[in-house]
Amino acid sequence: MKLLITGGSGTLGQDITKLALSKNYQVNILTRNKKLSSVVNGIKYYYWDPSLKIIDYKCFDGVDSVINLSGYNVFCYWTNKNKSKILESRIESTSFILSQIKDRNIKIKSFVSASGIAAYSDSLSVVSNEDNEVDTPNSFINQVVIKWESKVKDYEKILPEISFSILRVGLVLSNYGGLFKISKNLSKLFLLSPLGAGNQWQSWIHIDDVSLIFLRSIENNDKGIINLVSPNPVIQKDLLRIIALNNNSKVIFPNIPTFIVKTFFGEMSELVLSSQKVRSKRLDDYVFKFSKIDLAIKDLSDKI
Repeated sequence: MKLLITGGSGTLGQDITKLALSKNYQVNILTRNKKLSSVVNGIKYYYWDPSLKIIDYKCFDGVDSVINLSGYNVFCYWTNKNKSKILESRIESTSFILSQIKDRNIKIKSFVSASGIAAYSDSLSVVSNEDNEVDTPNSFINQVVIKWESKVKDYEKILPEISFSILRVGLVLSNYGGLFKISKNLSKLFLLSPLGAGNQWQSWIHIDDVSLIFLRSIENNDKGIINLVSPNPVIQKDLLRIIALNNNSKVIFPNIPTFIVKTFFGEMSELVLSSQKVRSKRLDDYVFKFSKIDLAIKDLSDKI
């Protein structure tokens, strides 16, 4: 099996690549960094720049499946410039790679694209699954996800011979970035506090399970929407309490009021204040390595 990964140098891309190599897969990675090269058997880097419509076409040689992870990091201050980068980087890269597959008649079996559970509405009570209709965009990140997915769906109609799947990823717990790493570091200083009310739902997933499910989707030629979340979402204050506990700390300060969070983080605060209680019907037959939050946090904390 040979994979082509866009965004392969990011945290998730690196983890998927590591797992793929353990299965003796070959991995081609598209990167904007011309200087990247690999000394690891099984990995090859190829240059591309979707905004300039540049790509090294050798990246497609012998490829069975494409994993699409490319996109500007959403964990930044949402200035108008950064918001444009967040949206356009996803639309441009997805549209460009799919247009090349179509125009050059590249024969692949499957195309797996990342997405996010921000496709679902912010709610403290509604439980969303793959059968739920996506509402009219009601926030910036919700708009990004819907437009990103629509680009994949456009090509799904044009290229029916390819198995297209869209994986809506929940809150990924990893030692290499995101909420867990930030919270872990704050807990060591006894500065960890819930944001806003603290009762917002966090539909999370351990990075090991994310990588396993991405490769499973390729191996099964899955189609359609799949929610990548553990079976047991938690509210934010419980998540932070468990992180603190596993780092020999406590949550000792009261909640940080919503208006303060919005003052410091601006529009980006919707990432930490929104609530999505999501389950996956499509993963009912999947055995999670980490289905319980305490075991997932313990595993990550033990690896520090």
